[in-house]
Amino acid sequence: MLVAEILKSAGEIPDPYVKAVTYAKIGEELARKSHPLYKQAFLKAFESLASIDDPFGMLKALLSIGVSMGRVRIKAYRRVFVRVLSESRSLAPPQRDELLKTASLALLGLGDIGEAISFAVEIGDDVLRQTTLVSIVRGISRSLEVNPIKTAYRLRKMKLALEYITDEPYRSKALFELSKAFVTLGSYSGAFSAIRDMGSREWAKQAFKELAFSLSELGVVENYVDSFTALAEELSQKFDENLALEVATVLALAGRGSLAAQMLRKFGDESLFEAVALDVLDKNPSALPEFLGALNAEEALLVGRALMNRILEEPTPDKRGIVNTIARFVRLEEVWTKVARFYVLIGDVESARRIGLSLQNQKLRSLVMADVAHHYLKLGEVEKAIDTALEVREGRFASLLMSEILVKALNKELEGLRNGKARITQEKAGEQD
Repeated sequence: MLVAEILKSAGEIPDPYVKAVTYAKIGEELARKSHPLYKQAFLKAFESLASIDDPFGMLKALLSIGVSMGRVRIKAYRRVFVRVLSESRSLAPPQRDELLKTASLALLGLGDIGEAISFAVEIGDDVLRQTTLVSIVRGISRSLEVNPIKTAYRLRKMKLALEYITDEPYRSKALFELSKAFVTLGSYSGAFSAIRDMGSREWAKQAFKELAFSLSELGVVENYVDSFTALAEELSQKFDENLALEVATVLALAGRGSLAAQMLRKFGDESLFEAVALDVLDKNPSALPEFLGALNAEEALLVGRALMNRILEEPTPDKRGIVNTIARFVRLEEVWTKVARFYVLIGDVESARRIGLSLQNQKLRSLVMADVAHHYLKLGEVEKAIDTALEVREGRFASLLMSEILVKALNKELEGLRNGKARITQEKAGEQD
């Protein structure tokens, strides 16, 4: 179908709103291809507006035309947006606010940040106005990640938008986006300042964690330990809630395990040791030695148990190095028992057996050696299973284990005999045939 025929067919669309929008889309596509009929398409789009009786519908169609023109950088699109802003004043507040929000976000998409803010601040509803401004701040922040050109200009616009966001949690949401923008630009002090200005407890904590994680991934978190500590103290006073967990995690991730432990002891919540250790396990296992090495026996037991329980949920050979680290720094038999279990589960029975033989606690030794013996039995190594069972120090437990092994060994032997006899019978039958 020729372009002229497409334009003619669009004129047959009965709904004037759809007709105007369709002409605008056709004009947009033609302009992209530098086709000379694009001007005619846009002209017909404007002509179609006269048939739209509803003022709100007419302005929505006009806005759609302006967006299509803006996408192909036809300069007149700005005049279209100005007309929308001017004529929208005759609409009822809810309709006008909806139209202004759409126009504001469209301008943001077109890269006209200043105009996007101007349209947003015209929105009458407080919540809709501030959520729209937050979306603008978020959009600017993400544009910095893609293209840092004109950074100073965009930062100024973010701060301008923030001046109109006065209520919580909207202001804190916008400051969160600003802090992320500062990280993208490498201005970490700016990120700290943005978080310091937040008025929402939840968003401040979220931003704090995000900043800690980002600087950790960038490998610079250790340079900002004092800044994190100071910020945590300020936020703790501001929201009457200690941020020991967040700060200790930052310190531990930075390889400052001793400082992390000191801070946790200061707040006196034992469960925080486990939480920090598990966070380090997930995000930076190489920092575990420094943290584990700073713990006393009681703390080490809590942490070692928590770490091994997490690892035992998905035991894989690639975690051997982490497990070895735990075993080296947490020299407690309860934790070593879990380490032995890990080795059994990944198939390294000999390592598990060596750990079991080193245990002095009779109950723990019995548990490990029983586990090892059962695994030997599964492998068909009956003699090793019996030798292992003899290493169990608890008399009754050893007796029960030996009894179980012997019965299972007998069953396997009898099963083998039955299979052998059956095979011989089949062979004889075959010879008779």
